Amino acid sequence: MKRLAPLAVVLPLAAALALPAAAQNRNDPNRPTINQLVAQDEARIAQLKANLRVTQEQERDWSRFEAALKDVSKKRAERRLALIDEWDKREADKDRKPLSHADALRKHADALDLRAAELRAIADAAEPFSEKLNPWQRQQVDQVIRNYAKAPFIPEDPRLRNF
Repeated sequence: MKRLAPLAVVLPLAAALALPAAAQNRNDPNRPTINQLVAQDEARIAQLKANLRVTQEQERDWSRFEAALKDVSKKRAERRLALIDEWDKREADKDRKPLSHADALRKHADALDLRAAELRAIADAAEPFSEKLNPWQRQQVDQVIRNYAKAPFIPEDPRLRNF
């Protein structure tokens, strides 16, 4: 029961933060907002902290790790919505030229550079934190980091993805 208490606080808070953002979304009611995407990730981060049972000794390093995860989450949400806007704009443009292969490769390379910087920031924040974890906690953090590393580049229409 004690493990569920933090979730009982965080999940309604995340939902409440996402509600005002829905008003910004008048063009497409199915399109997620930055607040919705970030709130989902923040709820996952809060759940991770509750599951890890972070101690006082680990708290300082957890804060740095948490800040890195939240920063990456916000950047990814912003990029995703920018991609959606770009796809909408390209679709509305009657005289659009198809993206050349070279341009597509450059866009992909730029996205990989951004992802590499994000993963480096997470690794830098995770290293001192993971040194203070017990083996079970370290395994949980490793799973989260692997999920961040697996997040794919979005070459297809990002409007079709669930968030």
